[in-house]
Amino acid sequence: MRSNRTHGMNALVAALALVSARAAAEPAAAEPATEPAATAPASTTQPTPRVAAAPASGARATRATWQEGFMVVPMIGINSILGDSGQNTGPGLRVGLLAGSRLTELFSLNVGFAFDLVNLDVPTGADASRYVLDVGFNPLFHFPLQSLEIVAGPLAGAFVDYGSLGGGGLSVDTWAYGWTAGANAGVLFPVGTKVRLGGLANFHLRNPLNICVTANGRDTCSSNELDSVKTIALSFAAFL
Repeated sequence: MRSNRTHGMNALVAALALVSARAAAEPAAAEPATEPAATAPASTTQPTPRVAAAPASGARATRATWQEGFMVVPMIGINSILGDSGQNTGPGLRVGLLAGSRLTELFSLNVGFAFDLVNLDVPTGADASRYVLDVGFNPLFHFPLQSLEIVAGPLAGAFVDYGSLGGGGLSVDTWAYGWTAGANAGVLFPVGTKVRLGGLANFHLRNPLNICVTANGRDTCSSNELDSVKTIALSFAAFL
């Protein structure tokens, strides 16, 4: 009897162990294999590049329209003699040239040449001519703006003045030399990276040191109390 009871207990324990093992195995088998979550692809959008702010248009224009180095400025226009020295004269031809170097954006150092053909009012039948040549230093100060450039500066140098008058059997030649002081001023418009076109005004105060007159082979010279001659000119100029 006791042996039967013992075998029954052993069978019950074995059955309980088998059920427990199956119960533990079923949830593990029923649980689906969990796949790792897909990783979202990294964004391929590139950041917007930053663009440096453009400089002010005026500042850009002033730096783009000048070049350091050699500079030549041909000029052609008209001249006029002022005051008492200009009596019996009219507007004449002015031809000039500046040649030098643009040292900085705001300054150039130049040598200037100016040739004036004086328009003389003479009686009918007389033949007269007069020429004046100036050579000097013409530094210029440059003031570049957005759409134009202003130039201004002093001038100092020397001049030679030659004239002749003939008619009625009389021949007279005059010549003089002296020193010159004056000024230049103008407005220029850029038409390229270096070329500028515009107008230039010149004022020459010619102070003679000696004047000689040759009449029929006789020379007469004077160097005392000589009057200055004031001349203005307006010219078309090209800065090359």
